[in-house]
Amino acid sequence: MINIGIIEDNHFLLSNYREFLEDFQECKVLFACKSIEEFMALPVIHPDLQVVLLDITLPGISGIEGIREVKRVYPDSSVIVLSGHEEQHFIIEAIKNGASGYIIKSSRLSDIYQSIIDTVQSGAALSPRAAHLLITHLNRDPMENIKDKLTRREYELVALLKEGYSYKEMAARLFVTVFTVNQHLKKVYSKLNVATKSELISKILSNNLFSYCWFVILHLIFSDFNFFDMLLSADGNLL
Repeated sequence: MINIGIIEDNHFLLSNYREFLEDFQECKVLFACKSIEEFMALPVIHPDLQVVLLDITLPGISGIEGIREVKRVYPDSSVIVLSGHEEQHFIIEAIKNGASGYIIKSSRLSDIYQSIIDTVQSGAALSPRAAHLLITHLNRDPMENIKDKLTRREYELVALLKEGYSYKEMAARLFVTVFTVNQHLKKVYSKLNVATKSELISKILSNNLFSYCWFVILHLIFSDFNFFDMLLSADGNLL
């Protein structure tokens, strides 16, 4: 028996999920709430709860914040986020806060059921769309994080600096003086809140390290899923 909880503010969806899941003999819905506040006010704790389906857009406490509340009450349960949001930052924040899966609401009910089975059996589940968005996030150029903060010339200088060019070599390459290079980089340091060249390079490379750490974690979590291997094979270098 798989014991499930549902937190969804849309009455139609809440009833639909509950009725659909209870049609399966191996599924039992222990509670169905419309908000995190309602969940926190439940009079009974279910020690055998295994999976919680959680919407992100909720009245009061958001679903993202609610993940921590669910894990606080049920630390051994798995939270699968059900969301209409396909933006990368929602997926990243959900996983950071302890979610074991992220399913786009446009998925079929049968896919939601399968995600519950996958989570119980393997520990995690991602819809293919969510997985694609997550891999895209991890594949991004670490320089993209600073691009919008700099002018075109400043960005060119930082790119050359990252490649190991000296001030003199950068000046020659861009047909400017060393003084001009130095003045541009001073503005860069101020904009990016760093004091030295080494701090600047460290800040850029830390983005790669962050992506690498998340890649390792996600690969360990989702290594049993064929769609993850499929996405990875498309580009083995995620850094």
